[in-house]
Amino acid sequence: MKRAVLLSLTLSSILMAENLASTTQVGPLKSFSPPKPIAPNIAQGYMVENQFDRPNRQDYFSTSSLVYRNLDKFHISSGVYGKSFYNSALFKYRGGNFYTNLNINHTKANSYKDGGGNRVWFGYERFNQAVILGYLPNEFLEHRLVFIHDNIDDDKQPHNPADAIKTERYITKFKTRVGEQDLSNTVLFDLSHIHLKRESNNFSLRKAAKNKVFVDVGRDIYEFLLSYERDLDSFHNSFGGSFAYDDHIAKRYLKTPNRDVLNGYRFPDVVQKTYKIYNSTSYEPSQNHKFSLGFEYIHNDAKAKKFDAMIPNPRVSGTFFPSPKALWRQTYGVDFDGSIKQNLFNVKFKYDFRPLNLESYSVELARISRLPSNPERFSALFAPAMPQNSKISNPHLEPEIHNFIKFSFDVKSKFYKSYLDSLNRVGLNFGGYVMADKVKDLIIFDRARGQSGVVAKNGGIVTRNVDATIYSTNLYTKLNFTPNFATSLNLTYKYGQNDDDKRALYQIRPFEALLNLDYMDYTTFGSYNIGSAIRYVAKQNRGDFDKKTGLGIDSKNSDFTTLDLYAGVNVKDKFGLRLGVNNLFDREYAEFITGEHVEALDSATINAPGRVFYMSFHASF
Repeated sequence: MKRAVLLSLTLSSILMAENLASTTQVGPLKSFSPPKPIAPNIAQGYMVENQFDRPNRQDYFSTSSLVYRNLDKFHISSGVYGKSFYNSALFKYRGGNFYTNLNINHTKANSYKDGGGNRVWFGYERFNQAVILGYLPNEFLEHRLVFIHDNIDDDKQPHNPADAIKTERYITKFKTRVGEQDLSNTVLFDLSHIHLKRESNNFSLRKAAKNKVFVDVGRDIYEFLLSYERDLDSFHNSFGGSFAYDDHIAKRYLKTPNRDVLNGYRFPDVVQKTYKIYNSTSYEPSQNHKFSLGFEYIHNDAKAKKFDAMIPNPRVSGTFFPSPKALWRQTYGVDFDGSIKQNLFNVKFKYDFRPLNLESYSVELARISRLPSNPERFSALFAPAMPQNSKISNPHLEPEIHNFIKFSFDVKSKFYKSYLDSLNRVGLNFGGYVMADKVKDLIIFDRARGQSGVVAKNGGIVTRNVDATIYSTNLYTKLNFTPNFATSLNLTYKYGQNDDDKRALYQIRPFEALLNLDYMDYTTFGSYNIGSAIRYVAKQNRGDFDKKTGLGIDSKNSDFTTLDLYAGVNVKDKFGLRLGVNNLFDREYAEFITGEHVEALDSATINAPGRVFYMSFHASF
């Protein structure tokens, strides 16, 4: 039994080392990437992912979740979501000194009709496998190997001129813990490798354009991390360092009857070496107070190996396509010698106050910066016939610096344990956060209009640094008002202003409210639940709607309200059924936040699904 408890603890503790001032806590204003790989811990309750429909319905309460979260060895899940399908199988085992998780899942997403009865050109096929192997020779040593293979085929992009035909990722992580499992005197070692291959084109899944074009992307990221955790009386210190090597190349080709012609670089073989050192210290003079201070230093050395590559133009003998160096000079009026070095320094202070076991409050003051991503500083795609379609980012961008203050709180009543569990009493939980962020040199996409730092005026995509102000808040409340009934309300709001250009930032999430009402009861065979979710999303009046004055990525979509109904059945924690109907009243609506699987920067309105019935089965043995 002791060994089983040890295994349970170490499965999470090996990942608990904290870098308080980590650069990863801030990200781009709008990021573009394939969907996250499906990890084994969420695979059995996963639903078909749709980048044009934002509610996270996997978080709805369901008694069937007890089936796919129990400790049985074998788990299977199978679901039908409208005309789309998801299936998953999981094996997990814990022995005397080892554990394993094996998962395989498959998604077939198909087109759907929106609330107006119009067919939306959507779909993809996804095949995901994951392996987790853990070995504990003794309580002071643990090794963990994680391998994930994620393959996505024919990912249709109705909001973009090209589709993601192939996305394949291999993710390998090896972790070792040496020392105490509670991190009181522990060394953590982490080695990882991510291999990405991606191809997009404008002809395989749609009517071919006059010029057939495809882009081949290859990327390899290697990272090594070493950290030391130590308790000293009321202090805990985390000191660590890492090195990352990132090689990213993307080539654009014109497909012709005779051969494929290389005519440009999306990313001209960008190699980055990133060195990081951090230290986080916390002091807990009593159980009511905790003071934490973190520092992080990052040095980044980036080289574009193909920055001056001269690609022959076979249509005109003796001529060449413009090199990335030439494109950057034409767009920004400055030369680039192929390499750039940048340094970042981050600092964060946090105070936690816990007057009672049921209350927690925290205040954070931070200066957190981040490096420009490759799409933000090394893109070099020209479009001579339609210069407004070019994407030429600025290699001389400054890192963006977030100076923010954040207040968070969480309060529970005496009997509140969790949602729909208050020991047969009335229970209340409420909390949230409020955050104000003054950003220096925020990195944005824009249109070339000869503005500061840009000499081109062709309307093509460029990147810039601007100062900005961002406010955000999230408030929630959960009420168990009878032993069987509960309700929750979640409110989210965000405000973003480009201070330099005196206009709204793009892709700022509008006000949103989500109200859930749930009923759960026990029976002789197990338990069941019935619930509803009302989601309201306001119209975003502050946006970047016009290409003449901004990027023009935002659309003036109407506000909308949707109603979902759902239910679940749990038979003795061995068999579960989850079913429901999304968008019950078949409302026609589109999300303000656009799809992010590919870098689509033009305004496009893609409607979410209309009424969708779904059902999934879950079993364990």
